[in-house]
Amino acid sequence: MTLTSADDVSTWHPERRPWGVGDVVALLVWTTAIAGFFWDAVSLQKALFFFDITEINFPYRDFFARELRAGRFSRWCPGLYCGFPLYSESQAGYLHPLKYLLYPWLPTWQAFNLDTILSIWLTGIGTYGWLRRHVGAAGALAGAGVFGLGGFVWAHLVHTSMINSLTSVPFIMWALEAAWERGRGWPIVLGALALACQVFAGHMQDTILTSELIALYGLYRAATERSRRSRFAALGMAVGLIALAGAIASVQGLPSKELHSRSPRSGGLTWEELTYGSWHPELLPTLILREAYGTLSRDTDWMDGFYPYHEMNAYLGAIAFALAVVGAAAYRDRWVAFWVILAGLGGILMLGRFTFLFDFAHRIPIIGSGRIPVRYHLWVSLAVAALTAVGVDRLSRPGTVRLRPALLTIGILIAVSIPILVYAYTPIWSQPTRWRYPYHLTRFRWLGEQIRFGVVRTSLLIFAAWAVAALATRAKSPVLRSRLVAILPALILADLLGAHFSDVPTITPKYWTDPPESARLLKADPNFIRLFGIAKRASNEPGYASEPVDFLSVRDTLDWSLPPVWGLATARGETPMLPRRLLEFTDHVLPADGRFNLQSVTHLVTAMPNVEGWGKGTPAGSAFIYRNPTVLPRARLMGRPIYVESETAAISALDQFKPLLRDRLVIEDPTHPLPVDAPVSGTATITRELPERIEIQTESKGPAFLVLADTFDPGWSATIDGREAPIRPAYVAFRAVFVPAGAHTVLFRYQPAGFTLGLTITGLGLLMGMALLFWRLPLTLEPEHRTLDWPRAWPIAGLVALVLIVILSSFELQGAKLPAPHPRWARSFHRFTWGAGIEAINPPRGKNEAPQRFGAPQP
Repeated sequence: MTLTSADDVSTWHPERRPWGVGDVVALLVWTTAIAGFFWDAVSLQKALFFFDITEINFPYRDFFARELRAGRFSRWCPGLYCGFPLYSESQAGYLHPLKYLLYPWLPTWQAFNLDTILSIWLTGIGTYGWLRRHVGAAGALAGAGVFGLGGFVWAHLVHTSMINSLTSVPFIMWALEAAWERGRGWPIVLGALALACQVFAGHMQDTILTSELIALYGLYRAATERSRRSRFAALGMAVGLIALAGAIASVQGLPSKELHSRSPRSGGLTWEELTYGSWHPELLPTLILREAYGTLSRDTDWMDGFYPYHEMNAYLGAIAFALAVVGAAAYRDRWVAFWVILAGLGGILMLGRFTFLFDFAHRIPIIGSGRIPVRYHLWVSLAVAALTAVGVDRLSRPGTVRLRPALLTIGILIAVSIPILVYAYTPIWSQPTRWRYPYHLTRFRWLGEQIRFGVVRTSLLIFAAWAVAALATRAKSPVLRSRLVAILPALILADLLGAHFSDVPTITPKYWTDPPESARLLKADPNFIRLFGIAKRASNEPGYASEPVDFLSVRDTLDWSLPPVWGLATARGETPMLPRRLLEFTDHVLPADGRFNLQSVTHLVTAMPNVEGWGKGTPAGSAFIYRNPTVLPRARLMGRPIYVESETAAISALDQFKPLLRDRLVIEDPTHPLPVDAPVSGTATITRELPERIEIQTESKGPAFLVLADTFDPGWSATIDGREAPIRPAYVAFRAVFVPAGAHTVLFRYQPAGFTLGLTITGLGLLMGMALLFWRLPLTLEPEHRTLDWPRAWPIAGLVALVLIVILSSFELQGAKLPAPHPRWARSFHRFTWGAGIEAINPPRGKNEAPQRFGAPQP
């Protein structure tokens, strides 16, 4: 936001130029860059995996895809968490368009590859088209590169739902601006559909961030209009887009909201939980040098553990920052001014806990459940992309463009980064004997090589970009100038791709197509019901560095959400949003208390060769399978109920009656239909099962409770011989139905809670959208590129305000004493170590580890 002279500012006047050969070339460059960089995945030679892909995204999509190929739209996944409302959790992306383009026709791993890479490609295409309304082909390509391959993408490459959501952002901006310009309703409808696709993609926080951006853009546009009517119109169109998107997305949004209300997040987050994942000021050097503190892909990210370091990737490159400064010099243009403001706001919000702006954010509805403030980098990425596009466009056209402010900005960033790095790395030379194990020395070598390579790469690209820009500003021929500037987008792409050349996690497709030995053995066991798997290694443990990881053998324990991929059911799973009842059950009934018996877990799978109390394990690849000889059937008739009136009372009963839970039923049934001392005998047999339909035959001499050890959910309904019967929570987390004496057929059916109402609202939203297609605004808004009449020094005032916010947040007054560092800044700068604390410098784990303790199965 460095100011330049009035002459400098006046040199850029946006021009609408028709699309032509230059656009074809630019789009080919973008497509070639994406296809070339992700070639292993695009050509289907290797499969994406790792971290959330392995734990959540792939297994969820694989279940959905298999059901689609079987001709079913199954919204309940029986293979996770003893049954899981997968549709309501939303990350499988049931209604996202790319799912139907790819998953019904291709093996899941191939569809997953193309889904992810196609989303990144479309993000760049959308950004290009949006920016092309304002700048030429070179500028649009530069902006597309910044937003489509910036740090936000790489931070969330393993969060597939976020990558799917990101695709919508530029299309929404494009549609909103077209609506303002044309005064028509159809762009609002298209923008609403794009925003609804974020909900359908399955990441609500992205939807919140984008909706906030739309509202902010609408407020800005209204504030810079000249008449009251046009102000209301500008803001109304933005709000209308959000409202219409909410209505269209209700078929997904309402079931997700219903699950959220039953999840641990329903009570909101504490300040610590909300601000976990704030962008630490010590990361400022990574804005210039991506590898300043190592990288996850090379197992050198020594900041990992202090916070989710992979989320902290805010790298957009020095070239992009410098060009953004050049673009920001046109701050008197109304369109440019908004992106200058957004860059500042996004940057300050990224800091999260380090400013007072988040002190009360956890008390604000919706926003207070967002967490990980660094995700406001979405705003910064978009703003820098827009300003970079303007900077390139200014350089490509005749007129004076001063490069000194851009060079000064990069110089300041480097100057501030040096002392931070010196402080952070001081232990290397002040305590040289602290790290002496080969495990650490190897990583020293890797880290040193990465930093040296990063410095050379970044320096060469910065110098090349400066040389190109300098030659362009001196070129007398407009054609030569535009051709020189056309090199800059290529340098931006080289910078962003070069900084992340090892960040695409791929593996042989056998990872997903060839079942591990443990899965083969369990599928062949006629007594198998459910498993409980415990991996020895984390799913995000790098395997690219000095200690390679055999990821194929890591699968053998069938941890996380892996079992359904091979047709198995598990009592485990991985998700940030699960029913609170399930969590309460697992918190209060431990394996040593007989939890596995109640959950019908027949097998324990772990990498440990010895598990106390479980007998001898069966080797299965690198894992061992242990049988539970005292497991209870998944469907069973029970008596001797312990009646409770609420979930809270049921939790207390679990604690009180733990030794008796095998033979006593804790049930929330206010009608008390069965005497508390009534014994029960009889059978319950599952005769037919689909994900959303379970048929059970019961036969007993007297009345009983049919207990199904599947997760309780309000979306399930039951009938007994065709007559409706209430489902009661059993053991807090499971389902029970009272059945009379005799032979009966009990049928369970599922439809997500909130689905019918959501579908109705979606239908109304689509009808409203069809009506808006023909709506026309009866007045004309101000041109989006008119000159603002704000004071010329407003960017300086804004920058000072942001600096004051940081300063005032950094200190607190303690009586009459001098200001002291504020507690929110505690541990904001870290000295060099490996991992998240002093304990991380101990020798690596040995091969002989103590056996894990789960408690013997309870008889």
